[in-house]
Amino acid sequence: MTYILNIGDSIRDPLLVLDTKLRVVSANRAFYKTFRSTANETENQQLSDLGNGQWNIPELIALLTKILPNKKPLDDFEISHNFPKIGRRDMLVNARKLFGAGNRNALIILVIEDITERKQAQQAVAVSETRYRRLFEAARDGILLLDSEHGKITEANPFMTELLGYSHEELIGKELWEIGLLKDEEASRDAFRQLKEQGYIRYEDLPLASEGDKKREVEFVSNIYQEGNTQVIQCNIRDVTERKLLEAKVAVEHKRDKKIATVLQRTMLFQPNEDAFSGLSVQTVYSTASNEALVGGDFWDTFAFDHGHVALVCGDVMGHGLSSAVFTTELKHTLRAYIREHVQPSRILQQMNDYLSESNRLFLKGINTEGGDMPVCLSLAIIDRQTGMGTVSVAAMEGPLLIRTNGVTEVLKASGMPLGINMEPKSRYHQVDFQLAVGDTLVMATDGVTEARHGKEFLGDDGLAKLAVKHRHGTLKDMGEAILTGAVDFAHGDLRDDACLVLVRKK
Repeated sequence: MTYILNIGDSIRDPLLVLDTKLRVVSANRAFYKTFRSTANETENQQLSDLGNGQWNIPELIALLTKILPNKKPLDDFEISHNFPKIGRRDMLVNARKLFGAGNRNALIILVIEDITERKQAQQAVAVSETRYRRLFEAARDGILLLDSEHGKITEANPFMTELLGYSHEELIGKELWEIGLLKDEEASRDAFRQLKEQGYIRYEDLPLASEGDKKREVEFVSNIYQEGNTQVIQCNIRDVTERKLLEAKVAVEHKRDKKIATVLQRTMLFQPNEDAFSGLSVQTVYSTASNEALVGGDFWDTFAFDHGHVALVCGDVMGHGLSSAVFTTELKHTLRAYIREHVQPSRILQQMNDYLSESNRLFLKGINTEGGDMPVCLSLAIIDRQTGMGTVSVAAMEGPLLIRTNGVTEVLKASGMPLGINMEPKSRYHQVDFQLAVGDTLVMATDGVTEARHGKEFLGDDGLAKLAVKHRHGTLKDMGEAILTGAVDFAHGDLRDDACLVLVRKK
């Protein structure tokens, strides 16, 4: 008996020694530790009475009583029970009959294995496999699993059969080129070789001919990964046919919009001759920040509106493209109407602000279909072309620069909020008077010029003034182009915003 007990204490699983009446003779240390019991609570107790009857399991008792007379072992009897001190556990019970010397004093050795964690792990794996299977079958991307040695399809999800028009049985055992995913057998081998070397391949635009010659465009991504001791290849195939058709449609619309915008730009940004206004020379220079922009957000206008005055406008609206072109065209004609009604720039800007604010208000209420949050920055100068007397007012723009023939510069510091965003209280726009002497030049610029950037450095008003002074003796066209070139050079060839210059010189 001592020999049995010594062996039992070396076993990590709980162990009980029972007599022929299923009374506990002894238990090992693992039993006491697992079930939080003591020898006094266990020994000489009926198995069915242990732990307030926690082992009183009729089926187990019945099987144990058959061991002695029938010499039949008990193998892997599984129980799931809520034990008082340790909670619900899953146990695996094995029992054997043991005889002493002379086949006397028969005993039953009962070994109890706690398989709770194993069961939980198995359940987690089962849940994970079920979840994966559901995802696999419900995915709206085609999924193929390939044998890593030969590249043959071992599994395909339902969407893959829908995409290609093949049945599941027809796909299994095929290679990719055989179902039209790759051009031919040679291309398939090359892709397979690349996949094994890099572990990943991707084709963004892959033409695919499914059953019935239906043409599709797919995005193909394949990875190779380890699954246990086996390498598995997974291919994800996304149908991008509709996206490609939409992209083609957008490209056509983009081309159409570009043509419309170009026509609008020619109308909106009409370039007058430099000597169009007697007594004054006028020049505009313009550059978009991106070659992709249909029309930039900067705009200008120059026109005579009575027998003696010329209006010069330099502005900037949010955004680019056709919508900005339409908006700035509307601004141009509205502004021309107000300029003909009021000669004072500050009053004209106030009228423009009221008009745009009201348009935005009605748009936000759903009354107008046009409007929205498009604040406008603008400089407006009115000049008497004979005397050179002028007045300027600005809405959130850099103050125009006055460049004297001797190189002295002056910033015309008018001030005002952007147009169309300050509704209550009403904005007040200020104006500054100035005098152009013969040879003096007024330079109006958008922030695309002054915010030309190199690293953390900006060209700024000082940089603009230096360029203007440096090139003041050339023609207005040469001067404007030299200023813009200087800004581009300062930014190392990359202006981040549209740039517009309006220059006027007294003759």
